[in-house]
Amino acid sequence: MARALWLIPGIYALLVTGEFLAMTQLALALTARGASALAVGVLASSFWLGILAASLRAERVIARLGHSRSFIAAMGVSTAAFGVLAFQDGYVGWLVGVVAMGLAGGVLWVNGEAWLAEASPAARRGFYVGLFQTAVGIGLVGGPALLTLLQRGPLPPLAVALALAVVALGAAVMGLRGQDPPAHRSASPAGEVAAHAADGARRAAWPLVGVATIAGVLEVGSGALLPSISMRLAANAEAAAWLGALIGLGSALLPTPSGLLADRLGLRRVMNGGWLLIVVATLVLAVVSATRGAAAAPLLWPVGFVLGGMGATIYTLVVIDFGQRFTGPALLRVMALLVTGYTAGTSLGPAVGGALFDAAGLPGLAAGLFACSVAGSLLAWRTTRARPGGAAFAQGLSR
Repeated sequence: MARALWLIPGIYALLVTGEFLAMTQLALALTARGASALAVGVLASSFWLGILAASLRAERVIARLGHSRSFIAAMGVSTAAFGVLAFQDGYVGWLVGVVAMGLAGGVLWVNGEAWLAEASPAARRGFYVGLFQTAVGIGLVGGPALLTLLQRGPLPPLAVALALAVVALGAAVMGLRGQDPPAHRSASPAGEVAAHAADGARRAAWPLVGVATIAGVLEVGSGALLPSISMRLAANAEAAAWLGALIGLGSALLPTPSGLLADRLGLRRVMNGGWLLIVVATLVLAVVSATRGAAAAPLLWPVGFVLGGMGATIYTLVVIDFGQRFTGPALLRVMALLVTGYTAGTSLGPAVGGALFDAAGLPGLAAGLFACSVAGSLLAWRTTRARPGGAAFAQGLSR
């Protein structure tokens, strides 16, 4: 079983690198052909909508097939989707491939995180869940970075993305087949109750799902929007691209050490510390942009790094928390709920942030980020301040 704890993050690093290599290449190819921004946007949104739709059904798929079989089956669908992208050359074919890739990705996302949260030793759960999030961050940065290298060589980027998916599928088949996590009991007494009260678990999970949704708005909203904002504030395209890479780097670098800190210091301290960093960063941006206007543009760099890194960290801590409190069917249910909420947040963030910037410039966007960060910090503080003990939690689930 220990093999799966290392293999799953490695497989995700390969898969996500392939996904964002392919998505970036498709966007560039469509732009070069003169496609409208709407057409490019629809293609990109289709991937996330596929994830959102699959996350709503992932619990039933995994419960029916088991972790390893559903993981390998979804990897097979994802690899086939990469094949469609590589061997088709039209918009409709690419759209079908992207939707299929998103649907498979939704099942893989819920499956992988629930698997790690349930199978990890209690004392090391923060490390393994953080490692998973770091692997995802590596893919988010690695895909576009790999594309810049491939553009100078003879290898077609979509074929390379397919090759990465094939390698990831092979690793899943050889390393994860028959490796379903055993019945795992959380370190807290509540875990036993939650395993038999999936509906109650879902109700109990809602506050932390809200925390993760706000973190998704801040993390992915900043990554998708701030590079474009920097160009509107006189940065060149290369500087804007490096800003995007820096935000992705924060998402890749910070979750694993934060998970280790959670193992040692406790989730509550690390969660509240992360939100404090976010609030301070957005407050500084809001104050400076309101008083000095475009002179606040350089602050987009440190603020973007904090939002990317701490947004991913908050999500990681919520997964760790769920792994401590739930197991079995309850864990699958709350993980599906978490992925759904987080994906909704990532879809909402760029659109709302763009509207704020159009309406009120950088001061308006900064004020929105600050308000969002305060809301997230207060919700996290209230949720972790009075966490019920085992008996009280069990009583709450039985209602």
